[in-house]
Amino acid sequence: MISKYLIDSQAKLSHAMSALDHVGGIGLVVIDENNNLKGVLTDGDIRRFLVRGNSLDRQVIEAMSKNPVTATPMTDMTDLKRITKDHVIKIVPILEENRVVDVYIAELDCLEHIPVIIMAGGLGSRLGSMTKDCPKPMLEVGGKPILKHILDSFLRVGFKNFYFSVNYKAEIIMDYFKNGDSENCEIKYLIENKKLGTAGSLSLLPEDISGPIIVMNGDLLTPVDFRRLISFHKTHDSPITLCTRNYEFQVPYGVINISDEKAISFDEKPTQKFSVNAGVYVINSQLIKKYIPKDQYFDMSTFLNVLLEDNIKASCFPMIEKWIDVGRVDDLI
Repeated sequence: MISKYLIDSQAKLSHAMSALDHVGGIGLVVIDENNNLKGVLTDGDIRRFLVRGNSLDRQVIEAMSKNPVTATPMTDMTDLKRITKDHVIKIVPILEENRVVDVYIAELDCLEHIPVIIMAGGLGSRLGSMTKDCPKPMLEVGGKPILKHILDSFLRVGFKNFYFSVNYKAEIIMDYFKNGDSENCEIKYLIENKKLGTAGSLSLLPEDISGPIIVMNGDLLTPVDFRRLISFHKTHDSPITLCTRNYEFQVPYGVINISDEKAISFDEKPTQKFSVNAGVYVINSQLIKKYIPKDQYFDMSTFLNVLLEDNIKASCFPMIEKWIDVGRVDDLI
């Protein structure tokens, strides 16, 4: 049944995001009222559209890829598999005279071998007495620890291979999760015997790790589908992908713009917009081996700046889903 993979070109992007959820983020074939192909829409297409300052109220036709790779009913399975691999795509419309008669879906990536590193070693000092006897990732939200919520969000979509970076009250985390058998996954620990900063513990990963890894702060709550993040990373062929959030700040005063000691314009309480670091990354493992020093304090901000200074391509994945950084008491409540 192909109907769930089809969407009208005039539909709003907010509807398309919901439709993508129903197909696991694979992609949608965009059609007109006569089932004629108009394009293909992926999660990455929408996020790139939003990065350019657009909103989810716009129509699908504005964000879609207008010249997608297609096939016919005569295309055999071997060729379809080659097409999706060569073009790094998941969905191919099958056409008869430009009418969509079927949809080919590529085999899903095996996610269980992609390592997920959760940074769970911080002090959580901004939470005061709440973290005196409990590490921040183990504080409960809705009856279970934050770290359990994070783990569950990865398990739901097929990830199985985890590393928890631990330092402060590490034994509480390790006693709770153990080796992951009770969660039907594998959990290993990167134990910081001294403070290594927000990126330094990545140097403790085994030497034989290869390919992309996901790195996530252990105090974040988000329903983002991490399959989409991996797909975005692979499609953009970047050594590193940074998740970003939009942050707006309204200046509480009228702002005077000055040139040569003269007022040239006046803005009443303008809003400043920024893209901020969301604390989730996909990193090709060779970057860690090359740039992160062994067993030394090294912050993620330093790591990212070193990469950018070395002209390493870094793609940005805008997180439009709900996102909470549990850093303060108000956030936790």
